[in-house]
Amino acid sequence: MTATPGGLLLLSLTRVSPSYSSRPICQCLARLKWSRNYSLNQNPDSPDAQLTTPSPSGTSSSTQLPKPIRKPINNPDVAAALNALASSKNQDNTGNYLIRPIGMMSPPKPTDNTGIDTRTFAQKRADFVDYDKHIERRRELVREFSKSYFSEMHQYKKNMGKEWIAPRMFFRADKALYMPNFYGTTLASRKKTDTTSVLNGHVSIVKIYSSISGERQVNSYFDSLEKAAADALDDEGYQIVDITIPESFVKAWISKLFQYRTKRLVGKSRYRKFFYAQKLPGQLNLAIGAANKFCGYVYLVDRDCKVRWAAGGYATADEKDSMQKCLRGLIAEDRARKTKN
Repeated sequence: MTATPGGLLLLSLTRVSPSYSSRPICQCLARLKWSRNYSLNQNPDSPDAQLTTPSPSGTSSSTQLPKPIRKPINNPDVAAALNALASSKNQDNTGNYLIRPIGMMSPPKPTDNTGIDTRTFAQKRADFVDYDKHIERRRELVREFSKSYFSEMHQYKKNMGKEWIAPRMFFRADKALYMPNFYGTTLASRKKTDTTSVLNGHVSIVKIYSSISGERQVNSYFDSLEKAAADALDDEGYQIVDITIPESFVKAWISKLFQYRTKRLVGKSRYRKFFYAQKLPGQLNLAIGAANKFCGYVYLVDRDCKVRWAAGGYATADEKDSMQKCLRGLIAEDRARKTKN
């Protein structure tokens, strides 16, 4: 008796079907049911939401995802920066004033943030097996890669870099924090040097910017462009220091290519005070509030490299008056300190 084609097909399906497991199908159906219940619970106004019944314990039948746990920051400089940038509204609700000192907890050194690894082999090996440092580095990478490329641009369009309003008085010397060290070249020489040796022992107006928009913002704190580019006289008791931080290697190369134009605007006495510095490592830029590369920031730094006053964005009339008032107060304080010593 010969088998028909239909019988052969049925026989082949009967032989093959036991080799397949129904477990993947059950898993797919279970996942489909869970996603459907979860979407219905998220949208209770939908008509199908009445099909889901609550569990006897009173909780939802859908599986609730665990909430992420925010771990504390071990880096004291970053933790201090985040706390320092917290601002409160004034009683007249005119804006957010910076009420806490910003900067680093420890005094800067000329060898800080140079990018040169001076560790010994034993120190490198100890850092390589240090679990806490690996975790801290992982958190920095997560914060860096979770940030959108256009986030700073959107923030700049939102408030034009005006994240806070400058304080009306400068911070006390015993409460103020330190300005970090920057490392780079100057208009005077292509040999790399540090900013701490220039700021130490002088009352300084420090301008930090990375773009043309930031440069325009810091120059708005002066009466004119010539005043912002010219150096202060010796009897005035302060100096002006520019710190330009190029965003990339190409922009740094272009800036150095057109240095002759900058030298025409800047006086020769300020060549060694005009820096093309490299970016601060890690989250140290948050320590001084310079979190947006499209914005410019102005600081009043005393002879101990402490940040006594800070402002960002375009200057208002009150901020310009406040900067001049605080500058005169710091100069008087510095002269009284010299006379006492």
